Amino acid sequence: MPAVPPTAPTRRNEQHRCAHCGSRFEVWHTADPLGSYVAIDVSCPCCHAKTSVSLPRGADKDLRVDNLPGAEPDTGVVD
Repeated sequence: MPAVPPTAPTRRNEQHRCAHCGSRFEVWHTADPLGSYVAIDVSCPCCHAKTSVSLPRGADKDLRVDNLPGAEPDTGVVD
């Protein structure tokens, strides 16, 4: 029986908002979401300002930050 190759860890995404320009962005990582969370500074893809976000410990090893263009999603919640 041939050896089974190891599978790549599952990438997870979390949505955040820039504290400076207000744009939305996604942070992708493979860290364990059930582990402890820490504050990590990421660069906003629009204005490049540092924004502190809460992510699972170890997420800083393989972060990918992508802009979320377009209108806010309709959540059905009325303010």
